[in-house]
Amino acid sequence: MKALVIGPGRIGCGFVGQLLRASGMKVVFAARTPALADHLNRVGQYRVRLVNGREMREITVDGVRAVPTSEFELVVEEIAKVDLIAIAVGANNLPDIAPLIAAGLRRRSTPLNVIAFENMADAGTYLRCLVTSRLPADYPIAQHGFSGALVSRAVTERLGDLSKDEPLVFVGDPPATFVVDGMGLRPPLPVIEGMLVTDNFSAWMLRKLYTFSAGHATAAYLAYLKGYHFIHTAIHDPEIRAAVLSAMSEGQRALAARYGPAVAGDESDLLEIISRFENAALNDPVARVGRDPQRKLGAEDRLVGAARLAEAVGVCPEKLALAAAAALCFDNPDDPSAAELQYEIEKDGVGPALNRISGLDMRSGVGRSIADTRNRLARGWHHGNLLLSLDRLLWTWTV
Repeated sequence: MKALVIGPGRIGCGFVGQLLRASGMKVVFAARTPALADHLNRVGQYRVRLVNGREMREITVDGVRAVPTSEFELVVEEIAKVDLIAIAVGANNLPDIAPLIAAGLRRRSTPLNVIAFENMADAGTYLRCLVTSRLPADYPIAQHGFSGALVSRAVTERLGDLSKDEPLVFVGDPPATFVVDGMGLRPPLPVIEGMLVTDNFSAWMLRKLYTFSAGHATAAYLAYLKGYHFIHTAIHDPEIRAAVLSAMSEGQRALAARYGPAVAGDESDLLEIISRFENAALNDPVARVGRDPQRKLGAEDRLVGAARLAEAVGVCPEKLALAAAAALCFDNPDDPSAAELQYEIEKDGVGPALNRISGLDMRSGVGRSIADTRNRLARGWHHGNLLLSLDRLLWTWTV
């Protein structure tokens, strides 16, 4: 069998490609960067370095090749022939690849499954709609499967020089499972190492968002306020550690009330997540984890979504609100989303910005809690200030 992976980035290579090759599939990558496509074709392999803070294991992923997405016809020819498409381009880039997939499907005579490894609840449905809009009205799109996938592994960096003939190295942690939406797939289902199929994908998506992703974001935004540069150092700060555990617990209790304990998990799951944040070998920057705060403050996303669900089921989202307030202070000058958010807050105030991004009203409920906390943070905060205490909001002033 042969699979096309669109997006040879950290997840595309460091997770998806590795598992597809481990499952015996031939792997072709479609790369937006011509130099990356050229490197993969020249070297024919790359490595995945799995680290857990105590030991390291390196896997060679060989027998791979690539086509640049700028070569439209070459990519379409691959889509017409492969047995599976895996996509790892980032949710915002899905509209850009829809024309490629639509053109490839028109040349096929057999069904195809397309799995989107994107961190969004409706990735499969969304991609199906994008592709369908590029096809004739009478095209039998229902014969093809479109599914989302939840990735368990964090892949934090790519090492290596594209100009050299040495394999690139993708660094991540060991988890090697992913959950796919079985309702979106079409038989025969692909056999892929680590794949778990569920008919309740939305619940599992929320489990990841409202525990792992919420904890990750909480660690990043509080770490930024306290002057840390890496997640593994920030999580050893007692105040940040306690806040992260509390935020994840709030999300977990909300999930348990809505979906039951089987989906929500228990305290041991939260402690396992914390241990992953402690993994110094990942060298995971706060700037990477916190980037694009506007998306991460979305109404259904990891912080506000978890807080809204908690509020709805009677769980007080105190630390989730604190994390969301800290996200409203995230001022990374290299992050366009953060810069736009800070400009909007300065121009229009917290309330309008929060309402536009999250749909929350700053006059009531969790919206009020987030806005009030952000305003308390702002009394002593400007870019470069370091927050010494979350409990009393003590700052050290910098010039």
